[in-house]
Amino acid sequence: MNPSVVVVTADRTCQHVIDVITEFGVSGVPVVRDDDRVIGIISEADLLPRLHPADAAPSAGEPPEVHRKAEAHTAGDLMTAPPVTVTAGSLVSTAAGLMEQHRVKRLPVLDDDTGILVGIVTRRDLLRGALRSDETIEREIMEELLVHGLWFERAGITAAVQDGVVTLSGSAEHRRDALTVVSIADAVDGVAAVVDNIIATSDAAPVGPAGLTGTACG
Repeated sequence: MNPSVVVVTADRTCQHVIDVITEFGVSGVPVVRDDDRVIGIISEADLLPRLHPADAAPSAGEPPEVHRKAEAHTAGDLMTAPPVTVTAGSLVSTAAGLMEQHRVKRLPVLDDDTGILVGIVTRRDLLRGALRSDETIEREIMEELLVHGLWFERAGITAAVQDGVVTLSGSAEHRRDALTVVSIADAVDGVAAVVDNIIATSDAAPVGPAGLTGTACG
């Protein structure tokens, strides 16, 4: 996802929305309350009805929604609500499925615990991750571990990638090293989830049961 999100509030004018979309070069903006909770979303498709004359009667078969948006004065009038959203911990496949099901090109990303807006993910973001091969992802993970001094041949830390899911195996001296390896792998573009099978050899407590750490997007 992109954590830098351009937003508007429901009371802003339609012209302000147009100006924001033009200035920032985005194709849509979430509409938020003062507490950063998303209540709607405005896309270019929502703006198109405003190109019609305000007093034009609806065409045959034209949904009333189109005419309503043609007469909109504020972002609240113009937005599509309720918005289709995804949580930050969701898998890429989940986000892609929502986009396909609802025929949308972008999803506001919400914090898993608070529901507050933390980013936005687009079709392009998903494709950027999906187009990376498992081999490319695996190579980048191992290179990142080498840069951070966490790839020890004797320890045998390995990263096997299948369909974007990374399985980390081997051992690290300390729990913090194992968790750092998981964090590094999870941050690589194209990673859908991380399975943690690393054993901490020097700590009294085990690293923990193998589990999945999902990312929102690649």
